[in-house]
Amino acid sequence: MKKSYPIHIRYNDIDSMGHVNNAVYLSYFEQARIDHFSEHVGKDWDWQTEGTLLARNEVDYKVPILLNDKPRIEVWVSQMGTKSMDVSYRIVKDVKGEEVLCTTGKSIVVCFNYQTQKTIPVPVKWREIVEKEV
Repeated sequence: MKKSYPIHIRYNDIDSMGHVNNAVYLSYFEQARIDHFSEHVGKDWDWQTEGTLLARNEVDYKVPILLNDKPRIEVWVSQMGTKSMDVSYRIVKDVKGEEVLCTTGKSIVVCFNYQTQKTIPVPVKWREIVEKEV
C-alpha cells in the first residue's frame, strides 16, 4: 500500500545551485521509511531487538526540487524476500496543477536482531502487513 507524506524542505537542504542537494534525498527516503514502518508495524515494536539494517540505496534524479516547492514522497514495500525488503519511493511536486515526478528511489533493508547481531527472517507480523501491499 503506497503511503504519501509531505516533505518539509529546510533552508539547509538547499545547495549553492538553489535546489535540494543530492545527498538530502536519502534523508527524505529515511524519514518516509521510518514513518511508513511506524504507521504499519506500530510504535510499540521493539526496534532495538528486531529491526532493520540498510543494505543499499538507489536514487534517480529527474527534476530538481526548489526551496518553495511543496513536494511529497510516496513510499511502499515493492518486494519482500526471506530476510529483506525493497522499499520504493517516488517524490513528486505540483507544477501549475500538474504532478511532476522529481525523483525515484529504492532502499534494500535487511531484518536484523540487534541482541544476537545476526540477520533474521522478516518477522511474521511484518510479513502479514507487507503482503497486503506487495
